[in-house]
Amino acid sequence: ISGIAVGVVLVYIIRLFFLQIIDSTSGDKADSNALVRQTIYPSRGLIYDRNGELLVFNQPIYEVTMIMREMGKQFDTTAFCRTLAIDREEFDSRIADIKNRKKNRGYSSYTPQVFLSQLKKEDVATLQESLFRFPGVQIRKRTLRDYTYQAAAHVLGSVGEVSQSDLDKDPYYSRGDYSGRDGLEQTYELALRGEKGVEVLMRDSKGRIQGSYHDGELDRPAQAGKDLTITLDIQLQLLAEELLANKVGSAVAIEPQTGEILALVSSPSWDPQVLVGRDRNANYNALLK
Repeated sequence: ISGIAVGVVLVYIIRLFFLQIIDSTSGDKADSNALVRQTIYPSRGLIYDRNGELLVFNQPIYEVTMIMREMGKQFDTTAFCRTLAIDREEFDSRIADIKNRKKNRGYSSYTPQVFLSQLKKEDVATLQESLFRFPGVQIRKRTLRDYTYQAAAHVLGSVGEVSQSDLDKDPYYSRGDYSGRDGLEQTYELALRGEKGVEVLMRDSKGRIQGSYHDGELDRPAQAGKDLTITLDIQLQLLAEELLANKVGSAVAIEPQTGEILALVSSPSWDPQVLVGRDRNANYNALLK
């Protein structure tokens, strides 16, 4: 009898250890019944030239997320696809990618998963009006890079969606996040990206948002990334790029007393704007060719 009692206790201890320590989804399930944690994304730091000319700034974009558990079997897929102007094949493909744990290792049916990203305001306007028809679907506001001048693409670099290796190396990132992929955007990623915030909302038994949890005591505001001032003189950069237009070569202008780089050109180049938004991958492949 004593052996049976000890065995039962051990089974309970092992199971509790698994639920509380090993299996993180049990915490997601418990919290998601009453709480909704919404990530607040920070504004990425701006980039200026040596004379204070704004080179890189942010524009608002939107992304559509889904909580699979809340969508239910009655989810109107046809109406949803029509609202977002996508076909059923694209919908099925994106859902399959979200649920594929090899591609999306952090998948949980209890937490928001990115379905579509880098959408403009007009792309989500219709969905915003009929959001009540699609349980589990949310619209989140993000920011996207924009450029004052069509110059210095090699220097400034670009921002793109994080890869699986980024997710493995840095717990800061989640699937669908963006980071600097090359140039100054990559070199100064830690300073430019800022710190995420979080807003904890409370829901009722029917899943409806009722407001902040405990008057927002668990909320954490986002911290914007640090601005960056570089030694480049954008007017000199523009002149150098104009002189090298339709040529193959490079040019560097250096301030002899300090070693500061005033202009840095490699030709051929491209408009940095083409590596922004949903067409980034297609444009990148076109540039490679």
